[in-house]
Amino acid sequence: MAVEYRGDEIIFAVSIPKGGSDNVLRFFNQTGGSSTKSADEIELDTKDKTGSDYGKVTQSVSLEGIITEGDETVDYIDEAMDDKKFVKIYEINTRTLEAKSGLYMITNFERTFSNGEYATYTLDGSLNGKRSEETLTEVPEGAPESDIEDPSDGGDESEGQSIGEASIGDTFKVD
Repeated sequence: MAVEYRGDEIIFAVSIPKGGSDNVLRFFNQTGGSSTKSADEIELDTKDKTGSDYGKVTQSVSLEGIITEGDETVDYIDEAMDDKKFVKIYEINTRTLEAKSGLYMITNFERTFSNGEYATYTLDGSLNGKRSEETLTEVPEGAPESDIEDPSDGGDESEGQSIGEASIGDTFKVD
């Protein structure tokens, strides 16, 4: 019986150089990701035959997630784009630990800070060259558990999780 993959079983990570070696770090709180491969078409139309052939083949990656305290990957991507550096991005199958990696030019990087929503990031990258395959020994660690209660869970407002309601002219103290 074939077992289908779920989206959360494929994750993305980035290689960040530190102290003379590369550390593979997972993007914390990934909410989505995709890998796209496309080919230009060369049309063949002669007296003998008609058809198509491959032109330029390109591959890209798109990622999105929630900006999380302690996640070094988002800042690294931002700096790499500023410095016009290629970034080694891994696409990891968490079932098999098989990974495909390649050097990507970051073509778009956006941080969104909407009122009442989590801060998010999205990034797009274009592959430079070919991807390589390897088997990892472990899945890079994800986001740590949060010590902060989710205000939507009906937490006790006296614990400082919510400022409650205020009217114009009211004064209040924040500890």
